[in-house]
Amino acid sequence: MSETRVGLLGAGYILKAHARAVQAAPGAVLHAVCDLAVGRAKAAAAEYGIPNVFGSIEELAASDVEAVHILLPPHLHVAAATTLIEAGKHVFLEKPMGPGAAECRALCDLAEARGRVLGVNHNFLFTPAYQAIRDGRASGTLGAIDHLAVNWLYALPILQFGPFNSWMVTRPGNLVLELGSHLGSFALDLLGDIEIRAAVADNPIDLPGDQRVWRRWNAIGTGGGASLNFNLSVSPGQTDRSISVRASGAVAHLDFERGTSWQTAQSSDNPIFDNFNASKSAALAMGRETVTSFGRYLGRALRKQAAANPFEESIALSVATFYAGLGGTLDPRLEGRFGAKVIQLCEDIIAASGIENGAASASTAPAPVAEPTKPTVLVVGGTGFIGRGLVRRLAARGVGVRVLTRSLASARIDLAGVDVELMQGSHSDPATLERALDGIETVYHLAKAEGQRWQDYVSGDIEPTRRLAEAAVKHGVKRFIYTGTIDSYASGDPKATITGDTPVDPKIDKRNLYARSKAACEALLKDIARRDGLALVIFRPGVVIGEGSPPAHLGVGKFVSNTQIDYWGDGTNMVPFVLVDDVNDALDKALDAPGIDGQTFLLTDEPLLTAQDYVAAIEARVGGRIAAKAKPIWRYWIADAIKEGAKNLVRHPNRRASAYRDWDSKSHRARYDSAKTREMLGWQPAGTREALIERGVNASVDRFMR
Repeated sequence: MSETRVGLLGAGYILKAHARAVQAAPGAVLHAVCDLAVGRAKAAAAEYGIPNVFGSIEELAASDVEAVHILLPPHLHVAAATTLIEAGKHVFLEKPMGPGAAECRALCDLAEARGRVLGVNHNFLFTPAYQAIRDGRASGTLGAIDHLAVNWLYALPILQFGPFNSWMVTRPGNLVLELGSHLGSFALDLLGDIEIRAAVADNPIDLPGDQRVWRRWNAIGTGGGASLNFNLSVSPGQTDRSISVRASGAVAHLDFERGTSWQTAQSSDNPIFDNFNASKSAALAMGRETVTSFGRYLGRALRKQAAANPFEESIALSVATFYAGLGGTLDPRLEGRFGAKVIQLCEDIIAASGIENGAASASTAPAPVAEPTKPTVLVVGGTGFIGRGLVRRLAARGVGVRVLTRSLASARIDLAGVDVELMQGSHSDPATLERALDGIETVYHLAKAEGQRWQDYVSGDIEPTRRLAEAAVKHGVKRFIYTGTIDSYASGDPKATITGDTPVDPKIDKRNLYARSKAACEALLKDIARRDGLALVIFRPGVVIGEGSPPAHLGVGKFVSNTQIDYWGDGTNMVPFVLVDDVNDALDKALDAPGIDGQTFLLTDEPLLTAQDYVAAIEARVGGRIAAKAKPIWRYWIADAIKEGAKNLVRHPNRRASAYRDWDSKSHRARYDSAKTREMLGWQPAGTREALIERGVNASVDRFMR
């Protein structure tokens, strides 16, 4: 039997789960990946062994792939699927199927007319835990369903931290289409056709770009002789992604966040024994399933196999089911017609709420602006937490600023109303740098990279930094300002004092990838400064807090959730905090301060707050308790050493050696002294506990909880 040649359209975060699922699916083989950002497509091809890379949907449509997974933003789904179906390809769409039920039904008509298979990935319908509920309904043990409650109660970080041009927030109802489609698929699968009787949207939040998002959606409806409660909330709080089914034979519960399910039923007419039996039955069922799934997921994770967590497992099973049905009968849960019904149900909820789901905010499209001041400053990383404030500060004093950004749409929202020139592109691209550095006298490099392997940082941070610096020399840039990190210091010794002149950890190769990458960037920049005369200034900010920073800050401890933290030690260490406004003040001063080329500056305030003080300030602001506990560094290290030891045994591609000094440095027990920065730049940070709490902790909490 020949394998179906599969293409992936879109190289975003969801590609990983689909690529691994296709690799594991019988009858399918990865054959191509396509993305307008060809660099991302090439990186995916290298990671997953995909032989063909395309930069346009036209190239993909003309290729010999037979089926395509569409992994694009939802508003692009229908157009892309139309192009590919007309080119003779089978299509597997990520949910939601599309932005409107009518166009989704038209897409189904097209696929049927062309004899192509159209599937939609409602992946949570394929978890083993949910299958147990379906099996109970099919066998009759569950009985007739009387009531179904579906819950997606899960905080949405983009509402606090962006990007604010995400499709999910550009129209009020998009949140329901994006997240509610999970709930709708459960409801339609269990109850059949549903009539929505009423719906309410509330708890609005206004985002940059004049966008309003309703964070809670509740609806009631009926279907299949049962009632339905639909509950969607993206407000801050504990996670509950679950369904509950009350039926004549049992009550069934599914926690699809954790991949567990259990059922209870009356077993005695004596309430004492009945309560005991029901609780025992649920506990035993959960215990068995928890142990089994833990072993299954842990083994897959160590071997870097597909389905290493409930989410990936559900996608792997959904994809395998799609290819199993490609030559015969497709599972009804995957059919395009079912996907269109899910969208229709979501539209019915939006309509019943009375919220107008109109056109996208005008701010997501290019807005006419006055000609910006001629740029003399280039900011790379100008839409980040620190960068946004710096750009606004520079523009406010009349400096011409150009921001190099990967997303113009996001930057237009983040920097709305600021006299700034925006340029789309990456500092890894030499052609982009030629344009970006035209007329520039000063460069601020605030960007950073993320990854799981050292190569991710080499290609995403170190190499682009080299290209940017060498291009800056070529263009005669007068000053190059780089932000490193205090994470590159060996800072676990309470007897040590760290200043801007303190070198990075001499054993930096034993440290975490981010600390190593920042230190490597500093080293190569200093080499270019010595060799080519780059006028380099380095800043190493401390634990930066303020409006826009997460209250659950990794610099304070390991936050298990927003209400639970393990300290780096006992929590009595003075944390080297600094306000984001004070960081930007120092960066602003560096623009034209004389005599600072070749210097490295530390940006930390006085030692004013311990980790315990920080947590107490959050508790006071929110009026609630945070479960905080001391945890010695050696316990972190032992746990990490065991995990990394297992990964090394199975030759995991992301394996590394665990280092005690890396964990010890997270406590920042050394004393930080920014006297040099104060003296040479005239820098005056907040300097008081009250200011740090009000402008750092409270401002962060207020924005997060708004």
